[in-house]
Amino acid sequence: MSIFERVHELIKEQGLNVKQLERECGLANATIRRWETQTPNIESVRKVAHRLNVTIDYLVNGGSPNAPAAPSCDGVPLSSMEADLVAMFRLLPEEAKKEIFDLTHFKYTRLGDGEKESIFWTYFDGSDDEKSGPAESREARDGTT
Repeated sequence: MSIFERVHELIKEQGLNVKQLERECGLANATIRRWETQTPNIESVRKVAHRLNVTIDYLVNGGSPNAPAAPSCDGVPLSSMEADLVAMFRLLPEEAKKEIFDLTHFKYTRLGDGEKESIFWTYFDGSDDEKSGPAESREARDGTT
């Protein structure tokens, strides 16, 4: 089921129509209808998920429309912002995921010892050309690019 289909199912359950939902979320007319053929803007998805009282993850991936009791990472519960970041990350194209991963890793290493190599490749294809790591230029290391 697509985002578009999940939204339609939810608005029917909640006694709404698309026009009302768009108006209440501050979206332009036909925004949600375009989701049938186009990838939606994440901010629009966030607004719709909030109004329909479901998680972004539910709209994107399905499953339970309610937030899991305690999503966690390494045994530590995720905040709603962290869970939303994961859901938004999943909506990105593969190349953008690499960029976001490397930016996050850059910030992480900059606050630490700066010696850690990116581990993005361990989560994805695994081929050498997919491996990402810290850039070699001084500007990239210093964050001035």
